[in-house]
Amino acid sequence: MPNFYKFVIAVVFALGVPTVVLATHQVGGQIEMRAVGDKPGHFFIIVTNYLEAGTRADREAGGSLGIFRKRDDALMTTFVVRETGQRQSVVYSNTFCSSQRNLNFIVVTFQDELQLDPAMYSDPQGYYISFQTRNRNGGLANIADPTGTGFTFYLEFPALLQNGQHFSNSSPRFGPINGEYICAGEPFTFPFGGTDPDGDELRYSMVTPLDQKGPNRGGGQNSVLPAPYPDVNWLSGFSADKAIPGNPPLSVDPKTGQLSITATQLGLFVFAVKVEEYRNGVKIGEVRRDFQFLVIDCPPTTTPDPTVQIKDRPGRRDTTICQGNTATLLAKIDTSWNYQWRRDGVNLLNATSPSLTVREPGEYTVVVSPKAACSKSSTSESLTIIVVGSQAKLSTVGHLCATTGAVKITATGATGVTYQWYQDGRPLPGQTTDSLLTTRAGRFWSVLTHTTVGCVTRTDTVSLVRSEAVVAAIQSATGQARLCPQETLRLTGSGGTRYAWQHDGQPVPDVTSADLDINQTGTYVLVATDGYGCQGTSSPFTVTPVPPVTVLFDSLPGVCGPDAPAYLLKGSPAGGVFTGTGVDGSEFSPKRAGVGNHTLTYTVKAAPECKGTVATRMAVVAPIPTIDMADSMSTYKGNTFTLAPAVTGNPTQFQWTAGTYLDNDRSATPAVQRIGADITYVLDVQNNVGCAARDTIHITVYSQLGIPDAFSPNGDGLNDVWQLPGIEAFPDAVITIFNRWGEVIFLSDKGYPLPFDGTLNGSPLPAGMYTYTLRTVPERPVQRGSLMLLR
Repeated sequence: MPNFYKFVIAVVFALGVPTVVLATHQVGGQIEMRAVGDKPGHFFIIVTNYLEAGTRADREAGGSLGIFRKRDDALMTTFVVRETGQRQSVVYSNTFCSSQRNLNFIVVTFQDELQLDPAMYSDPQGYYISFQTRNRNGGLANIADPTGTGFTFYLEFPALLQNGQHFSNSSPRFGPINGEYICAGEPFTFPFGGTDPDGDELRYSMVTPLDQKGPNRGGGQNSVLPAPYPDVNWLSGFSADKAIPGNPPLSVDPKTGQLSITATQLGLFVFAVKVEEYRNGVKIGEVRRDFQFLVIDCPPTTTPDPTVQIKDRPGRRDTTICQGNTATLLAKIDTSWNYQWRRDGVNLLNATSPSLTVREPGEYTVVVSPKAACSKSSTSESLTIIVVGSQAKLSTVGHLCATTGAVKITATGATGVTYQWYQDGRPLPGQTTDSLLTTRAGRFWSVLTHTTVGCVTRTDTVSLVRSEAVVAAIQSATGQARLCPQETLRLTGSGGTRYAWQHDGQPVPDVTSADLDINQTGTYVLVATDGYGCQGTSSPFTVTPVPPVTVLFDSLPGVCGPDAPAYLLKGSPAGGVFTGTGVDGSEFSPKRAGVGNHTLTYTVKAAPECKGTVATRMAVVAPIPTIDMADSMSTYKGNTFTLAPAVTGNPTQFQWTAGTYLDNDRSATPAVQRIGADITYVLDVQNNVGCAARDTIHITVYSQLGIPDAFSPNGDGLNDVWQLPGIEAFPDAVITIFNRWGEVIFLSDKGYPLPFDGTLNGSPLPAGMYTYTLRTVPERPVQRGSLMLLR
């Protein structure tokens, strides 16, 4: 069996019925975004989808798309496209080859109409639309896991509002795609470019196709998810620039979008082209187009050589006909040939006869191939059909505002004609050039008369309507036309996309936004400009001043302790609000507030929308002082010491009575100097609020210390310990007792707190004479004496 037929059988097995039954395979497609043209933000979103024909394709009915902001991938909106129009088959020039390889593709168009708010689509980085679906052809030879790989349609578009003006733009448009296969080893070209309805520059480059994103990758669900979208996984040796191996490999002309290759490997290959849209050298949009080609081994059959002519125009390669008339194209007749006519390089549906009657302008060719072989085809020379008036289209520049504006209408695409312009069916006298400048609304067209052929045709119609009047309005943030003292007031304009402010007849510089913060009274006027450049002027908005208010808050009495009774707060003018700890309405409660210094306020608004003017007072709930001082104490005559009572309640005034022996009877800690006799002191304290306390101490003064010379520790309850009357007057006194050998048998703590009981380490000492020393205060000499211990 020849290699060619072996390959045909293999391809039919790989691309045939089993794969069609399992899935609807994506062949290619793209998204288009067409401005309707009647108002800003009004678009048709069109998804062109090339599918393998089959029962699964019959059930495809559209899906959900999302619009995202490029800057942060935020979702702006979702919408659903549904099928529109008639499904069309992809036409192959050699039907024998396409049927042998089960190349049965259809074109399905999904569409939705959107009204986008330009103000919401003003981000300078632009936006993108994505449509994710499943899944690719299992016979693809250049990517991994093709049946598990999805498909992401992708389009970028610019901000709809730029510098306060509407930005008009449609994405590139793409015509029908021919059904073609590539013969290995033969140069092959394919028109894959588009046109831009706005005249923008298009730049083409090869890119890696996009996979579907998310958990439903390759599955049956249509997800709406933001970028980034994963690339398909190329098999080893393949890439965006080597999607189809060849010498050279598959490439795209960066200016025209024409694909070219001389393939060196057989198989089915997927590829993608990025179409970037530039205006004035700046990129404004992008579309990705996916498709796939089959490379076959064409047998060395003699290529047919078709000849073509225009009927009744022998020797002519072009002819001119009037719009509505026809011309017949004739090709050499050979019953063994397939015929496929093309217009401007695109296969025409059901145009498979040796002759073709045409009424549309274009470059016509016929592709001829053997009926019973998959071989190289042959393309005839082109025949040019010129239809007078068919290319005359109207374009407009300008806009009709509610009462102003002008539009220039220009007829383009026609040559060798004269013009007569019409409005609403009436000819416009003297308007006989290729353009018309009008300030009126209506339906306009031009009648063209060809100067040589004599054809009379009519252009398409342009309907001009005036846009609604720009209604400029000013509103304040408070809803009032008055300015509060020492405050700013925000004025907000509406009605346009750009604004100019005036204050008392003078322009406010450097403000073009809708918001204006003012701190001056007067009359303000707003000029609003919409996205078309139409303007409207607001009514004057006069801002008057709110008179300032002087707020007074009566002084507050200090109170002693939280149990003091509540009292009324007083402020002026009336109608204000008291606030602060312990405040309830206009009453202050020391009990609710507690001890401390509490800041209270009285707030009065000059007007309901103004910030309050505030007066402040301090409410003092003072603590009641306390004095912690011993009731009595003892000392010795001539001693000098300090009285240091512990006081609370923040007293600021101290008074001691009597003041005898004191160095300062108004001190919190006075010094008692060289006390000479018993005395009682009274201390009175008072804090700033007047809260007071009193305490007393009695001081006993000893002139000398009584020292007994004997005691009898015999347990009879009388003189069992050696008592020293008056020793409490000497808190630093230390007693030391010695035996007759000079050994210390007793040493007291300061103040002699535990009297000597005649024992040593718990054992009774023998009766007899003992000596002692007494140290009372450092400045006095040590007293010495004898002590008789009796049993």
